[in-house]
This record gives sequence, C-alpha cells and structure tokens, in this order.
Amino acid sequence: MLKIGTFLLAICMVFSCLYGLVLTVSPGTLGGSTLEAHGGTLEAVIDTAAGKAFIVQTRHVGVLAICSSIALFFVLFFGFKKGAKWAWWAILLAGGLAWGYGLIVQILESDMKNMILHIIGIVIMAFGLLLPMKEFFKKKT
Repeated sequence: MLKIGTFLLAICMVFSCLYGLVLTVSPGTLGGSTLEAHGGTLEAVIDTAAGKAFIVQTRHVGVLAICSSIALFFVLFFGFKKGAKWAWWAILLAGGLAWGYGLIVQILESDMKNMILHIIGIVIMAFGLLLPMKEFFKKKT
C-alpha cells in the first residue's frame, strides 16, 4: 500500500505543479473563472489597475503552488516513501491546508471550474494518505 500511496501522492504533486503552472503562465484561464463567478469578466478588468494587480497576484499564487509542490516531492521521496511518520503529517498538513483552503474559497465564490480541480486534488491526496496509513501508524504490542 505504501507504493500505491506514494504513486497517488506523486500524481497529486504533478497535478499541483500543473495547476500552478497554468496560474503562472495563463492566469486568465483559471482566474477568469473566479471573476465570472462574481458576474464579471476578465476582459472587463484586465486593463484596469485592479485587473493588473489581480493578474500579478494570480501568478504569484501559481509560483507558490509550484514551489510547494516541489518541496513536497522531496518530503514524499525522502521521508514518506521510507515510512517516516513526519512525512505523512507534513503532506497532510501542507496538502490539506492548500487544497482544503482552496476548496473552501472556491465554494464561497461559487467558482465551479476551480472547485472541481480542488476536489480532484483533495481526493487524490486523501487516497494517497489513507491507503498506507496502517504502515505509518502500526499498533504497538
């Protein structure tokens, strides 16, 4: 189960990197969905100072997502894969906060496109953590 969990979490990290890459390279692809959920369009605000700030901040969030995913790759392959409890908790906390907070924000904003992407991330991460859970938390005899 540890190999399956590691594989699922690696997929989740790649998914996170791709999500961050889309936010960085083409912030309007996912950011436009957020604006549409509020009744606006990216085209209407893109030439305004607020629109330009929105794009810069969206790119910043994308870079943070990529960097966090790369850091979690190291945790995954140097701790989790070896069965270290600290790595399980690190992935739960970092991944859970990132995907969970994002999902809550998307629900509050009624942004279906991003909400679905966050649900996919949470589900993959949950299975990756829950399947090998017995190997990390063995009962003491």
